[in-house]
Amino acid sequence: MMPQKTIFHLFFLFLLLPQFLVMGKTDSLIRALDNLNAQSPKDLEKIAELQFEIAMIFYQDRDFSSSLQYHQEAGDNFWTTKNYTKFGECLHNLGNISYFLGESDKAIAYYSKAITQREKINDTKGLATSLNNLANVYNRLGNYAAALENYEKSIVIKELLDDQKGIASSLKNIASIHYFRDNYVAALEINFRALRISESLEDETGISFVYNNIALIYEKQEKFQEALAYYQKSLAIKEKAKDEQGMATTLNNMGSLYQKLGEEKPALRSLQRSLDISEKIGEKEGISAALNNMATVYEEMGDIEKAMLLFIESQKIDGEIGNKRGMLLSITSLSNINYNLGNYETSLRLALEGIQLASQLDSKTELRDLNALISKNYEALGNFRSALKHNQLSQAYADSVFNQEIERKTARIEAEYEYDKKLSIIQAEQKALELENEKEIQRQTFQKRMLLLAFFGILLISGVIFINYKKQKKAKQLLEIKTAELEEANQVKSKLFSIIGHDLRGPIASLYMLLGLYRKEQVKDSEFRSLAPELYKNVGAIMETLNNLLRWSMGEMKMVKADPKPTLLHEKVEELREFFSTLIAQKQLNLTNRVPDQLHILIDPNHLELILRNLLSNAIKYSHNQGNIIVSSLENEDTIVIAVKDDGIGMDENEAKQLFNNNLAKSKRGTSGEQGTGLGLNLSQLYIEQNGGKIWIESEKGKGSTFYFELKKSLESSPELSEIIP
Repeated sequence: MMPQKTIFHLFFLFLLLPQFLVMGKTDSLIRALDNLNAQSPKDLEKIAELQFEIAMIFYQDRDFSSSLQYHQEAGDNFWTTKNYTKFGECLHNLGNISYFLGESDKAIAYYSKAITQREKINDTKGLATSLNNLANVYNRLGNYAAALENYEKSIVIKELLDDQKGIASSLKNIASIHYFRDNYVAALEINFRALRISESLEDETGISFVYNNIALIYEKQEKFQEALAYYQKSLAIKEKAKDEQGMATTLNNMGSLYQKLGEEKPALRSLQRSLDISEKIGEKEGISAALNNMATVYEEMGDIEKAMLLFIESQKIDGEIGNKRGMLLSITSLSNINYNLGNYETSLRLALEGIQLASQLDSKTELRDLNALISKNYEALGNFRSALKHNQLSQAYADSVFNQEIERKTARIEAEYEYDKKLSIIQAEQKALELENEKEIQRQTFQKRMLLLAFFGILLISGVIFINYKKQKKAKQLLEIKTAELEEANQVKSKLFSIIGHDLRGPIASLYMLLGLYRKEQVKDSEFRSLAPELYKNVGAIMETLNNLLRWSMGEMKMVKADPKPTLLHEKVEELREFFSTLIAQKQLNLTNRVPDQLHILIDPNHLELILRNLLSNAIKYSHNQGNIIVSSLENEDTIVIAVKDDGIGMDENEAKQLFNNNLAKSKRGTSGEQGTGLGLNLSQLYIEQNGGKIWIESEKGKGSTFYFELKKSLESSPELSEIIP
C-alpha cells in the first residue's frame, strides 16, 4: 500500500501539472520568438503572431504586466505589416488590461483608438465589443450618460449582427446603471429581458450574472430571502464554471446581505472568501468592495478601530482605480464614525468631500444623508446658520427621493394597469374569434339542412354578433375613458404629493429646527430676530399654499359658487399693492395702476381678489429687479378686458399653451428662486369662468408676459377707461 505522504505529494503534483504545462508552453514560445528575432531579414508577420499568442497566454493567466508588454510589441508589428484587424484587437486587449489594472484614463484611450481603427476597417463585431467595454469604464467612473450612450451604440450593432449573447451582456450593464440610479423597476425589467435571452442560448455564465443582479434589486427592496435565493443560484453556477471573478462578486454581495440580516459570522466568512479570490486574481475593485463591507460588519460589532483601518484601505484602492461609488461609500462611513466619536472637524471635512462625489454621481440618497450629517456637525460646532442651511438642503433632497419613489410606485401601478388593459383586450378578441369559429361550424351544419332553417340560423347568429360587437365597442370606449381619467388622476396625485411633500414640509421643517435650537438656547435672540422675517415669509407661503389647496379642492368638488356684484377694480389693485409691498420693495419693482378710479366690473369681490393676487404674484415672481408691472383695462361693448403685464422672463409658445388646459400647471422657480405650486393659475381660470369670463395669455421668451381676463361690464361702469398695454 502506498504511504500517505507519497499520495499527498502525487496529489500536489497533479494540481500543479497544468501550471507547469502552461509555463513550459510559454517558455517554448519565447524561445521560438528569440530565434525569429535573430534571423535576418526578420519575418515581422510571424513575429507579431507569436508575440500576440504569448500575450494572450499571459492575459489568461492574469499576468497583466507581461501581457501588456507583448501586446504593445505585437501591436507595433501588426501596424507595420498592415494587419489592421489584429492591430485593432491589440488595442482592445490593451484597454482590457488597463481596466483590470485600474488605469481608467489609459483604458479609455486604448478603447477609443480601437473603436477608430475598427470603424476604418468595418470590423462591426469588434466595434460592438469595444463600445461595450468603453461603456464599462465610464460606468465605473460614474459617467452614466457616456456609459449609456456607448452601451446603446453597441446594442444597435449587435442587433444587426444578431449577436444575442452580446445584446444580453450590454443589457445587463445598462440594468446596473438603472440600479445605481435607484430606478429599480427599469433595472428589474431589463435584467429579466437579458435573462430570457441567456436562457434561450443556455448561457450559464450570462444566467448567473443576471441572477446576481436580480438579487441586488430584491435586496434594495428589502426582500432578503428572495435576494439570498438568487445569490445562491448565481454562486452555484459560477462555482461549477470556475468563474473566479464572478464568484468573488457574488460572495461579496452575499456578505453584505448577511450583514443586513445581522448575521456577522456568515457575513465575514463570505467576505473573506471574496477577498481571497480577488487578491488571487488581482481584481482591485473586488478587493476594495470586500474590505468596505468587512469594515461595515466590524463597525456594527463595535470594533471601530479595525473598521476605520479597513474603510481607509478601501478608499485608497478606489482612489487608485477611479471608482467614485466605492470612494463615496468609504468616505460617508468614515464621516459617520468620526461624528459618533466627537471628531466633528474631521467628520465635516469628510462629509464635504462626499458631497462633491455624490454630486458627480447624481446620487440623491447620499446627498440627502451627507447634508443631514453636515448639519449635525455644524450644530455641534456652534455654527447654527450653516446647520440650518444644510438641514434645508437635506430636506430638499429628501423631497426629491420621496418624489422619485412616488414616481416609481405610480409607474408600477400604471404598468400593472396597462397589463390588465391589454389582457382584457386580448380576451375580448379571443372571444370574438371563438364566436366566429362557432359561426363557421354552424354554417357548415346548416348547409346540410333545409335552406329556410339555414337562413334563420344565420340571421340569429348575425344578430348575436352584432349585439356582441356593440357591447365590445361600448366596453372599449368605456376603457379608453377610464384610462384617460386614470392618467389625469395620476398626474394630479403626483402634483399634490409634490406640493404637500415639498412646499409645505420644507418650510415647516426649517421652522421646527430653528425653534428647537431657540428652545435649547443655542440661538441668540438677535440671531433669532434676524431670521424672523424669513420665517414670516415661509409661514405666509404655507398659509397661501393651504388656502389655494382648499380653494382648489372645493373647485374639484364643484363647491365654488359665484355671487357677482359691481366691484371697483382700481381699489382692489391698490389693496394688493399694499399686500405685496414687501416683495415689490425687495425687487425694486415699479407697479403702475392704470385702471380708472370709478371702473366697476361684474364679479364676486372675493374671487376678484384671488384672481388679481395670483396674477400679480406671478408678475412679481418672474420679473427681474427694477422691472415694470402694469395693470390696465379696456372697455368693449358688453365686456371689460383687464390686463396684467410684466417685462420679466416670459415663456415660449409651448409653455403658454400648457397653462390653461384644465390640468395642474407645472410651476417653475422665479427670478429670485421663488417656489410656486401651479395652483394659482388653475384657480384663477376656475373663478373667472365661474363669473362668466375667460382668461388668456400673450408672452415672448425673454421679454415678458401679459395675462388678460374678460368679464361682463357692470351697469355702474364709468366710460372713462384706460387703454390696455399690449
